[in-house]
Amino acid sequence: MPNFDYYSPENIASILTKEDNVYFIGIGGVSMSSLAEIASKKVSRTAGSDRTLSSVTEALEKEGIKVFEGHNADNCRGYTVFVYNSAIHEDNPEYAYAKNGGFPLIRRADFLGYVVTFYKQSVGVAGTHGKSTSTAMLGAALAEAGLDPTVLNGAVMRDINSSYRKGSDKVLCFEACEYTDSFLSFFPQIALVLNIGFDHADYFGNVDNYIKSFKKYISQSPCAVVNTDSSNCRAAIEGYTGKLIKCGMEKTADVYPENLKTDGKYPEFDAMYKGKKYAHIKLGVFGIHNVYNALCCIGACILLGVSGRAAAKGIGGFEGVARRFEFKGKCGGASVYDDYAHHPDEIKATLSIAREQTKGRLYVAFQPHTYSRTAEFYDGFINAFSDCDEVIFCDIYAARETDTLGMSAEKLAADTKNGTYRGDLDAVADYLKKTLKPGDAAVIMGAGNVNRIISRLTE
Repeated sequence: MPNFDYYSPENIASILTKEDNVYFIGIGGVSMSSLAEIASKKVSRTAGSDRTLSSVTEALEKEGIKVFEGHNADNCRGYTVFVYNSAIHEDNPEYAYAKNGGFPLIRRADFLGYVVTFYKQSVGVAGTHGKSTSTAMLGAALAEAGLDPTVLNGAVMRDINSSYRKGSDKVLCFEACEYTDSFLSFFPQIALVLNIGFDHADYFGNVDNYIKSFKKYISQSPCAVVNTDSSNCRAAIEGYTGKLIKCGMEKTADVYPENLKTDGKYPEFDAMYKGKKYAHIKLGVFGIHNVYNALCCIGACILLGVSGRAAAKGIGGFEGVARRFEFKGKCGGASVYDDYAHHPDEIKATLSIAREQTKGRLYVAFQPHTYSRTAEFYDGFINAFSDCDEVIFCDIYAARETDTLGMSAEKLAADTKNGTYRGDLDAVADYLKKTLKPGDAAVIMGAGNVNRIISRLTE
């Protein structure tokens, strides 16, 4: 596990009272940009850098935040407090400048933990799958209830075309990622846990460590909303003494569905709370996994005093977030979708929906994400694509890793019954353009840069 200095919210507040400036290394990231904008309202000077400028950094500059293109120690002159994300390593010149100068180097997660303290109520949305979707779904319900939530998400929310919703200081709704135990720095008033499977084997090592981390996350909050249909979630709430709302499909849960219909375009059901009807919910997104997401969002709404009417309208009007089975256009009469799935369970959930929506053949262009995840879930990956006619494997997106495990996309393709290997993104795009016919669908899938294919297909 990596070494880093931990800064509590109290530590950070004390530092900023004295220093009154923050520099964000990697400011163009989804979460970092939101935190920078919030920080700019608390300190006199806020700045940062990123490898390339973008519409995100342009928006930050309009808010008066100085953004440098590229990482260079000279950018840091005059700044004495630094925030960095997990993509930044010790060889980064700005990180090295701060470390060598003895300046505070604060993890993004710790800084978010400090930001959480600004709000009267806070909900941290955690889980192996569904965090971004559920964070946005809950934000929509809270907005409909007039609570004017601030929302910090890991994905772009389609209705506002941003990962950050600027709201009041009444309620903060945010995505709580478990990687490197980040969520243990957050301390939300409501810990919402959608599910607990297993992921990030490179950090946690095994599922027992993974469950223990979620258990600690839940224990740090006075209230929790948990999907107890997950056996790992049940293990994580053992001994919990706070106010707990259990969500699931059976009446033994506190929040559960009755009259559930999944045969239409979108699921609908009566949301029940302890035997009484709370609201009739008709989702605006596909899949039984989103029924679970909605149940957990309803649990949080109940704790926050949101009416059933407002919850139903907000959740029903929610149409998803970017890169979650998102329709992007047509290619030769075939529908093209973008999806972030990079875990076998997520792949199966997405392709189940895609199969139902596709009259013709279903193709998937899949880019595995990291060698460690590919190795840990290898059997899951080679059996995850049964709902499609062909899965075309792109080369593994290495992210933070090098291959020491003998993993490759060629190996995956050879071991997957309906798999082929094309490797290069351009080669995959060329193959799909030649192959797709009217009525077919192509899902461009993965957490790396595989979605670059889409512009080639839909131009």
